[in-house]
Amino acid sequence: MDNAREAIDLWCEIVIEDGGDIPVTKTLTEHRANPEFAGWVWAVIEVPVERYFGPAEKLNITLPRLLLAKIDEYTRAHGETRSGFLAEAARVAMR
Repeated sequence: MDNAREAIDLWCEIVIEDGGDIPVTKTLTEHRANPEFAGWVWAVIEVPVERYFGPAEKLNITLPRLLLAKIDEYTRAHGETRSGFLAEAARVAMR
């Protein structure tokens, strides 16, 4: 598992240095549904890749009050932050 974590980390570093993008995360269920991976043995390895995205930047956006309330309710219920939720939503939308 440690070798896999190191390989993923190094791969991400090289892709970013070459101007590429790290793929959006997918669930294990999504990967298992892919016929290309039929019969594979699976393991989940956590690799913190956030450092490759650069430093966080503060911004000011405008959202309708009701939408913002729904986002905040959702993030509280799921143990997320508003910023993290919006960042992930943007990544998913740009797939």
